Amino acid sequence: MVSRCLVFLFAITISPVFAQHPYNVVREEVMVPMRDGVKLGGILYRPDQPGKFPGIVYRTPYSIDDYDGYAEFPLKAAKQGYAVLLVDVRGRLRSEGNFEAYRTEKPDGYDVIEWMGTRPFCTGKVGTYGGSYPGIVQWLAMSQAPPHLAAAAPEMTPIGSHHFFYYGGAFSHPWLDWFVPYIFADKRKRANDISGPWDDEPATEEWEKSDRRKWYQFRPLIDLPLLKPYAPEYYEWLRHPELSSWWDFVNVEKDFGKMRNPVFLESGWYDAAYGPEGATRGFNKMRKEAATPEAREQSILILGPWNHTSLNTRKTKFGEMDFGPNAGMDYDAELLRFYDRHLKGRESSSGIPAVSIFVMGVNEWRTEKEWPLTRAVPTSFYLSGTGASKLGTLVTKPGKDARDTYVFDPSNPFWDKSYEKSYPYDQRENESRPDVLVYTSDVLTEDVEVIGEIAAELFVSSGALDTDFSITLSDVYPDGRSINLHGLDAGYLRMRYRGGFEYQELMKPGEVYKIRLGQVYTANRFLKGHRIRLAITSSKAPHYDPNPNTGRVIAEEKNLIPARNTVHSGVKYPSRIILPAMPSIKY
Repeated sequence: MVSRCLVFLFAITISPVFAQHPYNVVREEVMVPMRDGVKLGGILYRPDQPGKFPGIVYRTPYSIDDYDGYAEFPLKAAKQGYAVLLVDVRGRLRSEGNFEAYRTEKPDGYDVIEWMGTRPFCTGKVGTYGGSYPGIVQWLAMSQAPPHLAAAAPEMTPIGSHHFFYYGGAFSHPWLDWFVPYIFADKRKRANDISGPWDDEPATEEWEKSDRRKWYQFRPLIDLPLLKPYAPEYYEWLRHPELSSWWDFVNVEKDFGKMRNPVFLESGWYDAAYGPEGATRGFNKMRKEAATPEAREQSILILGPWNHTSLNTRKTKFGEMDFGPNAGMDYDAELLRFYDRHLKGRESSSGIPAVSIFVMGVNEWRTEKEWPLTRAVPTSFYLSGTGASKLGTLVTKPGKDARDTYVFDPSNPFWDKSYEKSYPYDQRENESRPDVLVYTSDVLTEDVEVIGEIAAELFVSSGALDTDFSITLSDVYPDGRSINLHGLDAGYLRMRYRGGFEYQELMKPGEVYKIRLGQVYTANRFLKGHRIRLAITSSKAPHYDPNPNTGRVIAEEKNLIPARNTVHSGVKYPSRIILPAMPSIKY
């Protein structure tokens, strides 16, 4: 059966559409056969000259025609001696078949890479690239160990289901802002459904003008009518909140031992929370578990001040912060250097540092050999509450015992205005909410540089059977601005999953639990005269569905009840935030 599949797979299918591009590049429209007979539509660029060239593959659900209209990388790469294949994933735009998000990307990714690697014009070495969905499909393909894959660049993307679909155990809610504007238009077109636009641009405009908040507030989640016509997978995700083998179709965390090629990983401090989590975990798993010395030793990690899929040479301002001219990066040039080494064997292109980190506050890059940085010193700042005010302090030693309590009402959740594309902004309005606790250090008498994962160890209790807790780390400027140092969707925990994502365990009302909130990544120098601030609350809408607090099945729950939540501090309950502080080093 395998041999017959491969014979069919390797049969080239190129349509008559053929064009000479003005940059001495040939552009062809192709159909790439999958092992089950479905054909995926593609656009192929290659140099207009004889010979063989390394291949580069980009797979997307967002229309290769749209991408082809603005992207510079395919032409740049073709002009530098690469054959570049752009492919609509199964069931999207040019491609045949039925689209179900992520479901067939493992075998399809393998088949596309092997098709490309066996073309007469290809040297047999193939690279892949792309961010977000075009990023995770690369990890999924790598888990299948395609023989012709020699390099990959999964950008701003996860490696596993439970820091993607259920971050911290809470369901990731903005799928509404993905399916409706970006997926449904083509699905309506295929079904000849005239109830809405058939193209993404008008679909996006229509969605953004609508009352989206009512859909985010709809309960129960499992009965949401909006996605039922064209996204049945959404409801299956809701039915599988635990980490289990059901998620294997979109999880590669157990597959790194099969991966033979180095990777070029990139994310940003304001990327969606799964981005830095996926990049850093992926980098370390490649370093420790990959199948070849090349993959273990030559993978690259870059972490900048960017938000999701925002990277270009000219963009340096995000939200309310301008990170200066160093913040931009010529990603295309760096990626081609990476390919030149691993697809063309040019050792002169091997000078990219293993780890590059942008440090906010001073807006400078650090080049490193590892992640996390072993010389970073875990430094604790303890919460010191008042018991009477929601404004506490951060201190270097535990103080008097205190209980800081607030009421979390899921019908009025904390709402992040930057949820569509996270960015840094002044948090004082958010911090003024009655359901947000704020702990601030004294004014710093010297700089404190922090690089790595931020973790909070909190002692908490609740009057409810289940609730959520979340943290935000901010840099407080002398003028009072409180600027978040990461996307607000990071640092989240649903209490029923405090012991692990494989099972649920409800709370006993009033009992004190020690919890850890991590998965917050940043690099920032808190300058002399600034202050460090930690905010704690119990919701981050619409990133996550607000916890109903009832303890029942969340997807089926329509009732929302307030929860009285408490953070304990002091000698008995030493709640703290742990910062990976850099020792005093002159740069």
